[in-house]
Amino acid sequence: MFKSFLLIAFVAFASAFNGPAAIRSSRTAASQVQMSRFEGKVWDIEAKQVIFDEWNPEEPRGYNNFNPFERDDQGNCCDPNGKFPGEGSYGDPMRPDTNFAQMTKDRETMKIINADERMKIKGKPGNWKFGWDKGLGMVPPNQQ
Repeated sequence: MFKSFLLIAFVAFASAFNGPAAIRSSRTAASQVQMSRFEGKVWDIEAKQVIFDEWNPEEPRGYNNFNPFERDDQGNCCDPNGKFPGEGSYGDPMRPDTNFAQMTKDRETMKIINADERMKIKGKPGNWKFGWDKGLGMVPPNQQ
């Protein structure tokens, strides 16, 4: 009898530290609305090419409309939401495993990408500039 009481008390005590599951899951579902579809996935050259192929520099920059190969004024690369280190809600992207053969292949792919005329575009609404995300709302911090 005493062992049963201890077991019940232990379970009740341990579950006291868990918040209501429904509140946590609804908050997470709501936060996914404004995040890039590549958030939480490997941010490799193939994912960047998908975003680049869809990028419209004439449209305002957004969480899915940006040049993922563009660098900020410090030379940094962006995360899957188009955010750079130092900007609000920047999250370290999940980077792919790599090796020399993959890096060589990526270097050849980058030669093709850099030859694209869109890589030379500057000063358009879809380009990076400090404060580009004002009015978009904050991207929730990485939940990785």
